[in-house]
Amino acid sequence: MSEVAVASVVVPAYRARDRIDVPLRSLAAQDVAEPFEVIVVASGDDGCAPYVRERWPEVRLVVAEGRLLPGAARNAGVAVARGRWIAFLADDCAVDTDWLRRRLERHRRGFDAVGGAVANGTPRSPVGTAGWLIEYSAALPSTRLPGHGEIPHTLSYDRALLERVGLFPEDIRTGEDTLLNQRALAAGARVSIEPEVRILHRGPTRLRELLRHHHAHGRGLVQCVERHGFEANTGPPGQQGPRAALRVWVRYPALRWWAALRRIARGRPSLLPAYLVLTPIIWAALLSTARGAWAELSAGPG
Repeated sequence: MSEVAVASVVVPAYRARDRIDVPLRSLAAQDVAEPFEVIVVASGDDGCAPYVRERWPEVRLVVAEGRLLPGAARNAGVAVARGRWIAFLADDCAVDTDWLRRRLERHRRGFDAVGGAVANGTPRSPVGTAGWLIEYSAALPSTRLPGHGEIPHTLSYDRALLERVGLFPEDIRTGEDTLLNQRALAAGARVSIEPEVRILHRGPTRLRELLRHHHAHGRGLVQCVERHGFEANTGPPGQQGPRAALRVWVRYPALRWWAALRRIARGRPSLLPAYLVLTPIIWAALLSTARGAWAELSAGPG
């Protein structure tokens, strides 16, 4: 992790004192020969920033007094990053030792953005596995899911691409990467999706936490629709009445469940039995997303 960094890895960390060692240990174990830097953007009041300063002195630290939404946290990291290529890692994730090296290899071949796969970091937890299957079915570790038919995620970026298409929106709870990546595709960015570039996601393992997580995603989805013109199965902005309720409470969760089933059947058919067995938990999560979306729609634009 040298001062002359070729690449920067930004770790947005909101109240992450109990989780932050997970991503930082995996980044410290990277087998890449080129110099890179790790930037933790810490917000919240749980003591994460002083802990990182003491335990990980080689890590660059950006501290915000109040809470930063994901887009603002990402942008704060980009603002101080010194590398040409910028990657992001959530504070509840770890990565394989070759994660950064493989990304840089693809960037050096001319790709503006490089994405990968998301593996299950909680395979022994039914709740954690259900959350992974429904949230990351489009990013399963599989060569049968190239990822180019949809908006890609888990991307690292050439700095020049971010300068061309702009940074992450800062006014939404979730979906900031979806909106930026959509702009990147529209701008003709060259994107490489490499299943070997794996993130190990450790999501909620308790049902209440999972439902809270997906409720926030529902609110963020509608914010993307209302504030940024994103098209979603929840329907258009400003909708009301029975048709809106049908879209949000029935059509949206049903289409998401079916889309994930099809991706799993194509990419990792061995996971189909688990997906079907865990469907009650998955539907609980989807209905919690619908609940968050409905709450945001009911609140109106703002």
